Amino acid sequence: MQQHAAELDARLAAARHTARSAEQPVTAVVTGQGKLVDLRIDDRALYGAHAQKLGLAIVEAVRNARNEARTASLPQLNALFGKPSAPPPATGLLPQRQPVAPEPVRRPVAPAEEENFEELDFLTDEPDSGGARW
Repeated sequence: MQQHAAELDARLAAARHTARSAEQPVTAVVTGQGKLVDLRIDDRALYGAHAQKLGLAIVEAVRNARNEARTASLPQLNALFGKPSAPPPATGLLPQRQPVAPEPVRRPVAPAEEENFEELDFLTDEPDSGGARW
């Protein structure tokens, strides 16, 4: 089994899976193990009107390439370990859900206690006769 695992590991390391971001300015290439080996960014993404979205496009392209690598390697890994292979989805990869930011927790604000500084003598180290804290 170790020999088969080593052979599979070598095949996965040699395999290449390429995917693009949704608007296609970024292309990522990963191995069958999911390691990023190449990243290409189109010039129009660098100088376009939406350059601030470049990071999201990079993450999306790498995620898509890793999903392809996982989809391609999963049947081989299942066969190695004797697990039944799950059938692929009928329409290809499922669309990725965008994370939704949680609503901020709103806590009731306690009314602030107002201090009365009239009773404090700031010129001495001792509190006045009625002073509570100084």
